Amino acid sequence: MSIFKRRKVVIIRFSGAITSQNVTPYIDLLKKIEKIKSVKGVMLVIDSPGGSAIHSELFYFALKKLEKKGKKLYGYLEVAASGGYMIACSLEKLYAPPSAMVGSIGVISMKPVLKDVLEKLGIGYEVLKKGKHKDMWLFTRKYSEEERASIDELQEDVYLRFIDIVSKGRKIPAEDVLKLATGELFSAGKSLSNKLIDEVSDFDKALEDLCREVNVKPEKAVYAGIKKPFLQRMIGKSILNAIEEIYYKVI
Repeated sequence: MSIFKRRKVVIIRFSGAITSQNVTPYIDLLKKIEKIKSVKGVMLVIDSPGGSAIHSELFYFALKKLEKKGKKLYGYLEVAASGGYMIACSLEKLYAPPSAMVGSIGVISMKPVLKDVLEKLGIGYEVLKKGKHKDMWLFTRKYSEEERASIDELQEDVYLRFIDIVSKGRKIPAEDVLKLATGELFSAGKSLSNKLIDEVSDFDKALEDLCREVNVKPEKAVYAGIKKPFLQRMIGKSILNAIEEIYYKVI
């Protein structure tokens, strides 16, 4: 981290699905940056289709802590969908290129139901449980109507929390956010007219604005990133990421 001694703006690129494995290293990085007084601004580049609601909000909280330390936080949104946009709402000013995709404000959960497939393959299984609904998330059966109602209530809480984050972060009345919270993705132009972003521009313009705000030359900005494990770099995403996307995607 010695490189930060002579830098005041840090550029961080977050890409991929929002999972525990993908987000935790970035939260650790933000905690380190939080303690470095010479870092006055952070530009977060987001290229994410979304993912776990829990880890989206944990990332959001980590960025809000930086804000409390007086650091300027700007965002450049290439793809900021669902949880990716939740994260973006922690940032003071949002930019996007003309071809960006932004929004997808909504909640979704899913699970595969493989009961018939397993039976056709002659694969048996048994489930031992304590608690009426303990097996509701398993792929061996569908949800009951009671369980569907329970999940709907859970989703409603997460959905309203998402709307509240967007409303506060973008300073848009909650009733107006609700009109946009259909799960749709918007173009950069549409996002601008809906106040989901502040400006359509290239990255250099966004960086120049942040650097001007904190009085530092853009060429003095430094990239800080996370080095992914070798296997994950080779195959694009780990098996664990794939499993988390299937079972824990609720945004």
